Amino acid sequence: MPAPSTFHHAGDGRGPRRVFVNGIEVERAIWCDTAAGVCVYAPLPIKPKRPACEEVYTRRLRGIVTVRQA
Repeated sequence: MPAPSTFHHAGDGRGPRRVFVNGIEVERAIWCDTAAGVCVYAPLPIKPKRPACEEVYTRRLRGIVTVRQA
């Protein structure tokens, strides 16, 4: 069995998880990498990146990233 990956995202098939950066839970996380200490999330209100664009505006957090099963 391969070692678990440090990269987490919604479609990776490992079920729902809770993401924490520096001990603070991050809601609406899109992806995170625990080894690199990076988490990308969509802040409220959810809005497009640019007018007439299909991408969602995101923010990047850096620090100690931990992931726990929900």
